[in-house]
Amino acid sequence: MSRELPPPPNSAEWRGWAERLHGYLARIKDKLGYLISGETAAQDGVLLWDPSHEQVVVSTSGDWKVLRYGHSDHAAYYTTATYTAAAANTAYPINWENTAYEQHVDIDGTYPSRIVFEHTGIYQIDFSCELQSTNSSAKSVYIFPRINGTDIAYSTIKHSITANGESKVVSRSGIFTVEAGDYLEAMYAVTDTALRIQGSAATAFAPAAPSASIVISEVKI
Repeated sequence: MSRELPPPPNSAEWRGWAERLHGYLARIKDKLGYLISGETAAQDGVLLWDPSHEQVVVSTSGDWKVLRYGHSDHAAYYTTATYTAAAANTAYPINWENTAYEQHVDIDGTYPSRIVFEHTGIYQIDFSCELQSTNSSAKSVYIFPRINGTDIAYSTIKHSITANGESKVVSRSGIFTVEAGDYLEAMYAVTDTALRIQGSAATAFAPAAPSASIVISEVKI
């Protein structure tokens, strides 16, 4: 662990050494040492500052554990727009124009479908949307995530609707590992353009529902 060492004792100059020791103690009081690459956690209960993750860590059971307080990345976004695909069997992104809250996660200023992560880590992603049918034919929607433009394997939500005017809410949670600067998109495709993503209007007894929403929570750095 990277720490300033105390001045060595000097029997030929005890007063000068005492003054240097006093200055050293004043400098290091209430300051944490820095965790450096390769540092072992052999002794439990050692607190250090991990600059790579901007977190305080503590040694326990041979590993460095984050003390949860620092950036704790999270975000919640939603959209009230209606998404009607221009063509069947074609993937389109969902744009996020409303922010409920965010910390170290942002919407790209040029591409509103892209959710950008500031820090490397493991995140839980909770997604939901409301489907509306405008005809009585059988039809399906496919919803899946993309990271940096690449579809994530085994991640698709598929749901089918037949009745005209039928409404359904679909949702799914997943755990994703991302690197700093990565971006996430929620994509959708339909087998019939009469199936769309659309929220519900407010009533006298209930508020309006968004067409889609997404909640992001960091679970491990």
